[in-house]
Amino acid sequence: MAIRSKHGNLLNYFIHDRRDLSPAYVRECEKFLKKIKKKERAQARKRSSSREGGPDSSQAKKDLDSSGALG
Repeated sequence: MAIRSKHGNLLNYFIHDRRDLSPAYVRECEKFLKKIKKKERAQARKRSSSREGGPDSSQAKKDLDSSGALG
């Protein structure tokens, strides 16, 4: 059974079997999901580098020390 899908709408990608969807639609959905995953990994790396002594974390420690919040 062929499923009609609008490109840009991921609902059918998640609720129907891939065999019932057009190959072009599946490719576009997978391309979009890979793009999101790549962005999330980049943001996670950026967050972890700032926690591990990146340029912003040393300034944050100084700010906390001067305010007396760390005691």
